Amino acid sequence: MGFLKKVISILSYISYLLIGFYVVVEIPILFGYHPLIMLSGSMSPTYKVGSVVYYHQVDKEEIKEGDVITFVRNNNYVTHRVVEVGDDGLRTQGDANKVADDFVVKYEDVEGKVAKYPLLFIGYYIDFVNKHLYLLGVIVLILLSEFLLSNVEVFDINMKKGVEKNGKKE
Repeated sequence: MGFLKKVISILSYISYLLIGFYVVVEIPILFGYHPLIMLSGSMSPTYKVGSVVYYHQVDKEEIKEGDVITFVRNNNYVTHRVVEVGDDGLRTQGDANKVADDFVVKYEDVEGKVAKYPLLFIGYYIDFVNKHLYLLGVIVLILLSEFLLSNVEVFDINMKKGVEKNGKKE
């Protein structure tokens, strides 16, 4: 049982670490920042593929040329830089693209302005977890096993103390 307890203990530390990474990515939501994983290289080198960026809602008057925004296009989130501000909408372009997008982004499609500092490469982990939700069950099983193994010893010790005291059963 000692070997199994050590394996479960190591797996539980790994589980806590993985949960911690996920929580760190989600904490900015409390302050109005929404995480988004960069899935394409259109914004390289500013935002690398696999990075997590955060956007927050702003009024249309706050958006200016040079800002990076996230908007919805064909039911997908797109993050590009504003190259022109107009009355009818915004012209955007990915930093890695040679030409501007061939459409105008309507203000009502803008989700928000992107914060300057991404979390590099953590998006790969978040994307993996989101696509493999059964891993949450595995983590719960590991942590439950650790809890049970730890408490079985405590329960066993308490039972031995209660069973015999000065040769008498309590």
